[in-house]
Amino acid sequence: PQVDGRGIELLRAAGVEVEIGVAAEKGRRLLAPFRKLVEHKRPWIVAKWAMTLDGKLATRSRNSQWISNPASREIVHRLRGQVDAIMVGSGTASADDPLLTARPPGPRQAARVVVDSLGSLSLQSQLVQTAGEIPVLAAVGAEIDRLHSESLIKAGVELIQCPGDDHLQRLDRLLTQLGARQMTNVLVEGGGRLLGNLFELDQIDEVHVFIAPKLAGGEQAVSPIEGNGIEIMEQARQLEGLKVERVGDDVYLQGRIIHRK
Repeated sequence: PQVDGRGIELLRAAGVEVEIGVAAEKGRRLLAPFRKLVEHKRPWIVAKWAMTLDGKLATRSRNSQWISNPASREIVHRLRGQVDAIMVGSGTASADDPLLTARPPGPRQAARVVVDSLGSLSLQSQLVQTAGEIPVLAAVGAEIDRLHSESLIKAGVELIQCPGDDHLQRLDRLLTQLGARQMTNVLVEGGGRLLGNLFELDQIDEVHVFIAPKLAGGEQAVSPIEGNGIEIMEQARQLEGLKVERVGDDVYLQGRIIHRK
């Protein structure tokens, strides 16, 4: 909105020949995250997960280390270094105690965001212990433990109030707040409930999936996208620009979601 064609006018006034429409499709793909932020006030959501060949993020006991191989995890660290924030749910934060940093550091230092309605993030977690060095934001609801939340604030965690009647409403408000903070790209690393809620909101824009040649089995094992899901296969989201490559024994897929109209 601050430019809106005036850059072209300035170039032409300076005597520079300007041709419009060259590599238009590539330009749209390149600018898609920025356009979403400007037009919809929401960040571009990149969903990442590693799963077994039978589609499990973790075993029935929630153990997940490690599904993917070291080379795949190096790619994830590069992704982390290219985004404005890395988001996980409270279950993933509790089960995995992740640090959510890029190692080695990338061109950006991403804030860590935990979707934690009850504000239950452990004070002993790696996230809280490093909050003074790298920002940690906890998205909380109205029913939080005041004493614990005060301890989180003292440790350097910023609490973002996201009121709402259910998880979807609270998550929707969180995305609005992240957009207001000019966060363009947000990498979501799980778990299944958070990814399921983003799927319900139709807010997943891009996926990066690592498939390991392993089988976990089990009805209670964690799946990548939980929630209600679709009713008929015709409603399934399609990917475009799909890229598939081998990373050691893993298969790495990436593509963008074709959103419903």
